[in-house]
This record gives sequence, structure tokens and C-alpha cells, in this order.
Amino acid sequence: MAGAQLKGYVFHDKNGNGARDIEEQGISDAVVSDGFHVIRTDKKGRFNLPGWEKQRFVTLYTGAGFSCMERYLPICEEGEYAFAVTPKKTKQQVSFVQISDTETFEHRDWLDQLKQYSQVHKPDFIVHTGDICYRSGMVWHSENVTEVQMGVPVYYCLGNHDLVKGDYGEQFFEQCFGPAWYAFEEGNTLYVVTPMMGGDYKPGFTRPEIGGWLKNLLNVYDRNQPKVFFNHDLLTDGDSFRFKIDGKESIVLEGFNLKAWLYGHWHENMVKKHGDSGVISYGTSTLVKGGIDHSPSGFRVINVDKEGNTDSHFRWTYLNRQIEIASPQKGKAILNSQGEIEISVNTYHSGAEVDSVKYGIWGESGFNWNSALEANRWKKMIKNSDWNWSASYKTNDQKQYELVVDAYLRSGEILHAKKKFAVHKEDIDEPVEGNWYNLAGNMAHDPLVKKDHKLPYQLIWSANVGSNIFMSSPVVHKNFVMTSSFDDGNAEKCHIVCWDAATGKEQWKYNTLNGVKNQMVIAEGLVIATDMQGMTYAIDIETGKLHWKRDLQLNRLPGFVTGIVTDGKVVYTGFGKSLCALNAATGEIIWKNEAWNGGEGTTPTMTIADDVLVVSKHWSAIFAHDTKTGKLLWSRGDDGLRFRDGVVGYRDGSLWLAERKTFEKGKVHQLELKTGKTIRSFLTGMQNTGTSAPVVLEELIIVAGSHPGVAAFDRASGEKKWQFEVDAAMIYTPSYFCDREQSLESTPVVVGDKIVFGAMDGNIYVLDIDTGKLLWKTKLGAPVLTTVAVTEECFYICDFAGNIYCFSESKF
Repeated sequence: MAGAQLKGYVFHDKNGNGARDIEEQGISDAVVSDGFHVIRTDKKGRFNLPGWEKQRFVTLYTGAGFSCMERYLPICEEGEYAFAVTPKKTKQQVSFVQISDTETFEHRDWLDQLKQYSQVHKPDFIVHTGDICYRSGMVWHSENVTEVQMGVPVYYCLGNHDLVKGDYGEQFFEQCFGPAWYAFEEGNTLYVVTPMMGGDYKPGFTRPEIGGWLKNLLNVYDRNQPKVFFNHDLLTDGDSFRFKIDGKESIVLEGFNLKAWLYGHWHENMVKKHGDSGVISYGTSTLVKGGIDHSPSGFRVINVDKEGNTDSHFRWTYLNRQIEIASPQKGKAILNSQGEIEISVNTYHSGAEVDSVKYGIWGESGFNWNSALEANRWKKMIKNSDWNWSASYKTNDQKQYELVVDAYLRSGEILHAKKKFAVHKEDIDEPVEGNWYNLAGNMAHDPLVKKDHKLPYQLIWSANVGSNIFMSSPVVHKNFVMTSSFDDGNAEKCHIVCWDAATGKEQWKYNTLNGVKNQMVIAEGLVIATDMQGMTYAIDIETGKLHWKRDLQLNRLPGFVTGIVTDGKVVYTGFGKSLCALNAATGEIIWKNEAWNGGEGTTPTMTIADDVLVVSKHWSAIFAHDTKTGKLLWSRGDDGLRFRDGVVGYRDGSLWLAERKTFEKGKVHQLELKTGKTIRSFLTGMQNTGTSAPVVLEELIIVAGSHPGVAAFDRASGEKKWQFEVDAAMIYTPSYFCDREQSLESTPVVVGDKIVFGAMDGNIYVLDIDTGKLLWKTKLGAPVLTTVAVTEECFYICDFAGNIYCFSESKF
């Protein structure tokens, strides 16, 4: 039947029996395709496709005004192709869910959460942008992630790992999901699914064939109709979206009113506006596991208006009805300068949005059978981020209070929490004198603080940046503490924020082009940061004014997620060919890397060890450059140093780093600084996939693992001295993690004879350094990916919900 004409009709199936009855009329102007030609039906709803040599399906490109029982039909030997459709109201506002790179063949919580979200929020469709992964993955998805299970249409894109062995690469994909390229309408927008052009096995199509189909498609639809494209990969990092048909001809998609391009592939969450074209690209990692660049597990929700304009937000997975009162803490609330206490609640559920949060405060008699009738006590809280809500409360003279919180989910469920507390007046106006300018307090990331703190710690204040915080560990300069946020939904709530370190009063907020996801630094009285698009900012700490800005010309995927480092005069930032040394005072380029390029999203913060800059390239190698000239001194990708996520520390003339080796047995290396040669190494028995640096002491090496927590090893022998297990992670960030691993993404900091750290389980821990015994713990209710910043009496830490916290040593 290759190349034979394909005849058929589209009809209004009034009685829903799937067969055309005498009184049922044809649908004119419906769009059908044989995979190359694209035409509209005539006035009677009939069509006659010319066919082509690789035809495998006749596909109905469903319009916004109707739905159909079967949108594609395999080519058959004889007979006509009939498509039964039923009318539906054309929407002005459309919403859909993007999932990607699930790469699985088994059930986990994300699937039930996606089902619940679909049932509760009723998106118009779900699209999977590829890498369903191999035969077993495609079979599993075709049985478990379908319209029947989700209650809405589910569309699939062809990824590189979906091209498998067969007569041609996409053959098995077609058996499970139908055509690998097609289109459909919802609202006023045309949605176009295009295939990955290559992968594990050779596809049966060519670029000229897909280009020819695309030309035919665009000729059938109004040139000005808004269009959204789906593909497993991003077409371009540049401004113009040109699909190259061959060496001579291209299709300029923004000329056809392309609004957005959605993709996966990189296992990274990112959003970007592409210059004057106005096209927005949305990159989405996987909802099943942590991304390659440690992007949190989640799915994207996109809203489309009648003009085709898009906005989006993320839903993080594996969170089941979480609620925690983050402030007050430990039975105490601190009065601020206005005579109020701050109430902060972290609450989240993956399967349904939190619509509102209410709180009530009762006095010494508490919340009981009688006081529960006092409805006027309930007040609404303010939403700060997707995870955090807050309020201020003016107290009276009572000694004890009880706080009750109810979070209302869109599903109709209510989450409930309560805490009793006493109010304390604390002198918090005395300025802090801080100098925490790099990750772990110094450019070598040697996290040792000689000053001891008296336990227990007490929460003094907390504040929220208005979005999420990733690995932007706080930095402190004098009485100013700063961190940064990201917004992978729309890149609109991306800020560098500064607070009074003593009181928590916001001093200034600076908006960045995209999210600053990793470490900022302080040099020359400036806080310096690089966002995901490679834009570097230097902000005057005293005023919050931009001092200088430099575009590193990153222009590549994945986005920049590496932590930067400074020696106080020079700032080292960028990645690959954009890696450079900048004059901290002026932003002028001192040198730029020419030795290597490419690489996956890489989270380890760079390290300065004397006159050597140590840089990581995930899935590749570790590189050592001369700090003054940029000359590459050495690189290594052997012996487990290729797949490595952790920060490199420098102590006693050697480099120290942990790597995963295998997922079961991680390894710690001691390397020569000037040559990179291994001095010694030992197995940890841990999974070292987190973004943590080893803590090297005179007799111990403390390793923070991505599973199961923190352990100490004898520095001389490598013998394990103690191990402390944290709880299971709330969300998954280490690459490919999804099995209730007990993870850290932060570096423990030694404060006197204790170590202080936050974990992905939403807790902060203080352990005895010699024994690993738990000395103090508090629960925040949101994952912690940041390393503490320490001052004389306090430490500062941030959580993923967008909160920064100031904890002081005991004064009560």
C-alpha cells in the first residue's frame, strides 16, 4: 500500500456509536495527513490523500471544536478511513501538563500524583516530550500513562531513547503510540509534535521528509494562528527558530507565529526568552527522578491565553500532604521591632494546589471544644512562594499561645498543624559583623569555624524571597546577608535579595534575567552572581544598585548551574568556553578558557587552591587551571572522576573530593594539587552523588553523601568511625535518584566541636564531631540544599521553599 491514495471521511458522530449513520453529516475543513501531505476535508467531510512511500497512518489533526475517539488509523489494504468526532466548546484559555524523560518501566508515587492533579485540575491534555525509554518503558507507558488513566488526552513525542531496534527506529513507538509527528488544536492555538531527528537507532524518516511535512502543515493553517511546538530537544539556543530542511532551505518558524517550544532531553529545568523573536522555550526535566543537573523531580503546568501567550509553573513530585509550621520554632517566638511575631508555614501537595492557608492563635487556654467556636480568630495567610505562607501577629501579655493552621487544597482536602509557644523579647538590633564570602566561608571550601556556639539554637527571624531557592547558600558581609532565587516557570521571580542580618528586615531586591541557582560570592563590597543564561551581576551591597553587568555569552544548553568563587579580587565564573576570570571591581575579563567546552549541567562550586582554579564538568572530567593565566594544568576523568557531583575541597596542600564510583560504593580521593595524581583513595560504602565537599580534619574526614547521610572516616586508614543517617529526601535532586534515598546536597560546616548542616529531608542537624551523636535538630518542612553561613553568634540557612533563617546560639 506504499504510495497508494488514501480516501475517507470525517463525520459528526451524534449518537456516539463510532459508525456513520445516514443522518450524520460530514465535517468540512477538518485536517488529515498521511505523514507527509496535509489537507482539509471537502464540504461533505471527505478527503483523498495522495499517499507517499513511507505512509503508515492516516491521522486526523483534531480541531479545537471537536474531539474524536480515534485520531489515527493504521494504513490498511482496502476500504476507507472514517473518523468519528463529537463537537466541544472551543476554549479561550487552555492549560496542559508537560512531562518528560520518565525513562521508567515501574510504578512510583509520581504516577498517582499526576493522576490526582489531572483529576483535580482538569488540564486540557498531557504531553510527554520524549525518552519514554526502550521497549519496556514504552509498553509500560502505553498501559499506564494514557487518556484512560489520566482522564485527559495524552500525547507522546519521540525521544532519542525511543528509537529502538526494528525495521526502523520509530517502529515500536508507532506500535505503542501511533505517529511520531502530528498536530492538534486546543483553543486558538495549533500544537505541533515533531520527532527527534536521531537516537539509539536510525529513524525511518529523514530531515527533508519532516521538513516537507512541516511545510505542508504550515500551508494548511493560518500563518498568524499561534503555534506551540513540542520536541524532545531544543531547536536552537539562538534567537531565530529555523528548521533546516536541507543545505539550502529552512523554515523560519517565528514567521508563522511560533509562541513557544517545549522540550526535555537535558534533564534540566529552564525557561528562556529568545531575543527579538519573542519565542519562549521551556525545558523540563523528569518528574520521576533527580535531573542530570540536579533539577528537582517535577512536571510543568502551562497556561495558554487566546492569543497563544504562555506562562508556566512547576509541580514538584513525591510530596504527599506536607505541612510544617516553620516559625515559631521549638516552643519560642521572638518579637520583632514592631512588637509582632512572624508566622511561617511550609505546605505542599504534589497532586493538588494549596489554594489558601488560614491560621488562628489562642491564648493560654488553647484550642479546645469551647474556643474552637471563636471563628473570628481565623485569619488568612499570605502566599510567598509555591511552598510558603506567612503572617504577622501582634501578641498581648499572655505567657503561652497555641497556633493552629489549616491548609486548603484544591482537591477539597485540608491539612492541619498546630504548635504551642511562648513569646520572648530578644535584643536583635545589635548589628552582625559577618565575613562569609564564599561557599563554606572561603575559596578553598574548607568548612572550619573555630568559634563555638552554645546549644540549643533558637530561630531569631525568617524571611522569604518570593520564589524557590536552590543551591544559593547565603553569604554575609558586615550586617548584610544575601541569597538568590530562581523561577523555572517564567523566569520572572528571579531575585538577589539582601536583609539586615540582625533583624531580617529586607534591605533591597534586585531582579535578574534568569534564576541564580548556585553560589554567589562577595568581593570589593559587591555581591556577584551568574544566572542560568550566563549573565553576571555585581551589586553594591550597601545600596542594592548594579555596579556592573557582563554577558558571558553562554548561549548553550544546559543552563549555568555551577557555583562561582572569588579570592577577593578576581571572580571565576562561566562554564566551558565561557569560563573566565573577571576583575571583581570592574567586571573586565582577565582570561577566558579555550581548553575545553561542552558538558552536562554541573552543580559543584569552583574551588581556588593557592594559584590553581579547580573546575568540574559533569559526565566528563575535573579541570585545573592557572588562576592568573587560565592555562589548563591538568584534567582527569578516570577512576570515577568523570561522573562526579561533589564540590572539591582544599586542605593541607591537597585536593579532596568524593565521587560515586558506583551507586553502591562511593570513593574519596586525595589528589596532588599541581598534577592531579592520586595520592590515596578509599571506599566509603556511601552513594556520593550530592553536591557536597568533604570536611578534612586532623584525624577525620567527614563525608556528606547522597545516601544515607553523613559519615566520618579515619584520615589515615579510611576506616569508618561513625555514620549518621538522615531521613528520606522530600524531593529528588541527585541525578537519577528516586528510591527514598537519604540525601544531602550541602556541605557540613564545623562550628567548634560540632557539625551543622541541612538535608533534603527538610531538617537541620547538629552532630558531635567525634561521635556523630545528634545534639540538636529542627524541622523546616522543605528540603535544604544550601550550606550554612556562620557568624560569631548565628548561622544562616535557606530552604527550597524560598525561606532564609537566622538561628542564634542559646541566650535563654
